[in-house]
Amino acid sequence: MTDPLIVQLSKRQLDAYNRADLDAFASVYHRDVQVLDASGAIVRDGMDAFRAAYGEMFARHRDVTATVNERIVLGPHVIERESWSRVERATGEHTSGEVLVRYTEKDGLIRWAQFFRT
Repeated sequence: MTDPLIVQLSKRQLDAYNRADLDAFASVYHRDVQVLDASGAIVRDGMDAFRAAYGEMFARHRDVTATVNERIVLGPHVIERESWSRVERATGEHTSGEVLVRYTEKDGLIRWAQFFRT
């Protein structure tokens, strides 16, 4: 059975994220991507802001990883519970945590990503 498109997109972006491959990561997202916080406020609007934020994160950290622990799919939406970790290059400080992320597909790409953190 083939995964729904939104799950295929999520898997592709996660694979690219874990390789810190900004071009492959961004290629899965819509040019008008919006990243939202838990309240629905836009924290990144458009591909330029998206690439700048993740490019800076990939440059600042090594061993950037995330894994999906749970996944719920409904139409063009997927909600994932993800565990993440990374190491700051300058200090060697390791940080990790867990997040819920909602990805929504439009026009064959991820158009919205919303993050819910504790």
